[in-house]
Amino acid sequence: IARAQKAAKAKLLYESIEVLLKDQRSKTEALACQHDITIDHVKQLIGGETHYCTSQKIQLRNALVHAKAVEVNTGQRGVHDLMKMVQEDLKARMLTCEEEEEYITKLAEHCDVRVYGVRANNTTASRDVLVTVDRVTTELKNLRDQTGIYATLFVTRGHINDSIQSTWNNSADFWDDILQKPITDIPRQYEQWACTQNQNSLSNMRKQVTRCISDGLRKITSKHDIAINYINYNVGIVQAYNVQLVNWPEKVKFRNPSTIGTVAEIHALRDALKAGMCTWKKLTHRELDAHSAEVTNRMAVGEVIKKTHKKQSDAGVPRKHKAPADAPGTETQNTSAWKRPKASVLRTWTVPKSVAFLPDNTDDDTEEEEEEEE
Repeated sequence: IARAQKAAKAKLLYESIEVLLKDQRSKTEALACQHDITIDHVKQLIGGETHYCTSQKIQLRNALVHAKAVEVNTGQRGVHDLMKMVQEDLKARMLTCEEEEEYITKLAEHCDVRVYGVRANNTTASRDVLVTVDRVTTELKNLRDQTGIYATLFVTRGHINDSIQSTWNNSADFWDDILQKPITDIPRQYEQWACTQNQNSLSNMRKQVTRCISDGLRKITSKHDIAINYINYNVGIVQAYNVQLVNWPEKVKFRNPSTIGTVAEIHALRDALKAGMCTWKKLTHRELDAHSAEVTNRMAVGEVIKKTHKKQSDAGVPRKHKAPADAPGTETQNTSAWKRPKASVLRTWTVPKSVAFLPDNTDDDTEEEEEEEE
């Protein structure tokens, strides 16, 4: 009975939606004729809403379904069958917090590989670019019609062997009117610059590896001002933030990428980072305890894990401290401890004082002049 009632309600809902769509279609045509525009343009204005949404946090249920799919799925089992199997497993045994975090971490790594993983061939990459650019272009056009904004999108290939064609959209007149430059020159110069960025030179690959490692650390820790410390990595990064860079290539010694001197080593490290094999991982409490025990054992053997500060030359020598103001003999001690000022500071320039009374010799001078005249 309940199923029949649900079917009847669903049928009524579909019929009402059909009536609404017919009414909307007739009103759309009338509006297009009234304003002398196309029906597609009216549809874009009405339904020009964004299809992008913020990514949700990974749920434990999805992580368990993913783990069960990796374990038993052969392409024939559906999602409902996998969810039933997960529920049966949970009834038999409850998961610990460490196991739940491990399942969630595995699903997060799988999602990152799907998003950032390299495409299998050039055809697949080109198709992915065309579909994505078409979607973004449609969003920008709808946003222009709705809000009146202007935007320019440039897309070009990053390697000379790629089959992706340079594209652009909107605001073509801006380059001719303001910058006095054809818009066709911009994608050409952009393509030349982009193709030189993927050169396999040692310095260029060092920059790519350093940027990739730093960006991954900032993303997993949610700290935009953090910098990786390669010297005190085990203590200053792993134990401080509970994260670790896993799957580092075995043939490459763990160190600062700027100090790697061979192209083969930096190339292997860059490929591992781009493929998602070498990535940052959030450690569980059990993994963090195991890492701390390993660091302690290595330090007990004598291995240098954390770089210590250089010992001062006067270490162990007692230093003089300033005596309290009320201590006896403080005045004499402080006076003797003062540094003697320079002579130039003590020297003062004095101006000679004028005489208070001037001697009156005018009478003598007049008498001598009279005697000479006689």
